[in-house]
Amino acid sequence: MLEDPPTRPPNNLTGQLLVGWWLTGCLVITSSYRSSLISHIVVQGKSSAINSVEELIDRDGWSWGAPDMTGAFNTFFSTNPNPAMQQLNKQVQVKSIEEGMKLVIGSKFAFLYNNYLYMQTLLSTRYTDKTGYTPIHASATKYQLFSGNSFAIRPGAIFLRHFDLTRIRLLETGLMSFWIDDVLNTRKTRVRQEQRRKDESDVLTNFFTFFNFLCHIQDKRQVVLSGEQLLGTFLMLGLGSILACVSLIAEIFTVYN
Repeated sequence: MLEDPPTRPPNNLTGQLLVGWWLTGCLVITSSYRSSLISHIVVQGKSSAINSVEELIDRDGWSWGAPDMTGAFNTFFSTNPNPAMQQLNKQVQVKSIEEGMKLVIGSKFAFLYNNYLYMQTLLSTRYTDKTGYTPIHASATKYQLFSGNSFAIRPGAIFLRHFDLTRIRLLETGLMSFWIDDVLNTRKTRVRQEQRRKDESDVLTNFFTFFNFLCHIQDKRQVVLSGEQLLGTFLMLGLGSILACVSLIAEIFTVYN
């Protein structure tokens, strides 16, 4: 109703201006509707993020898994007095990293891992695109395992006090966190540069992929089109409508002047 122009446009100038502004308003309304529809098709709705074990347990229909439940990881959950930790330990599924991340992306699934630094590196290098977008959310709550690295020093060593003071200074001044973040950022930058070079070398491959897609359409095969593939078509339609409107207004002013 908004796109079809009147079959008999008015002859007087007042009616033509009214119809022109009406068509301009229709163009704005239809363009807004199309852009809103495309945004809903391309970007799906996002649920609230899960940042703790208690929030994960309270969600309906969610499941979780871990690569293994041995060593300090198993001891942490099995001896934890928190009821949420105990329930999580009873219902955990053993999954590999590849299987777990696929379930995280495709369903209501949370993947537990006992190495925060490795998981951050994995998310930033394998599950983040070149624009910095990732569909995976990392929990903001960190749970410290009681086991870790330790130093064995003989009793009565003269350098023990200086060693402890140096370690405390490194922790309290934030140098450890600074160095860890620097290592992660360097790794992410290097991987993205390699991915960018790979994308530039795959331009010809992408052209042949698009050509094969056109061949499938010409063969009249059923191809499921996504909103991202139709975005160019809607943009061209909007651009053509704008040019047609500008041409109409220019013609009106040219004829009556």
